[in-house]
Amino acid sequence: MNVPGLQVYIVILAEKFVPKGVDIASALNIAAFNAGIALGSYLGGLVITHMRIIDTTWVGMIMVLIAVALTAWSKKLETKQEEF
Repeated sequence: MNVPGLQVYIVILAEKFVPKGVDIASALNIAAFNAGIALGSYLGGLVITHMRIIDTTWVGMIMVLIAVALTAWSKKLETKQEEF
């Protein structure tokens, strides 16, 4: 999912579950993207400093797997909320 798609998804979820918090949800989403960029840059710098450049490949893969797991968890939570 790309940035605009995820932003729309967050706004839809906020409208659905916390209608008064759409602005806050949108702002937190942007903040999370910026934090992710900072964390990725920091971890990449650590890998390059203490390991080899080629090691950024598997560290990046681990980060992608974590992102996929978090996305699946989010979808699972959304499905649970719809059941209630």
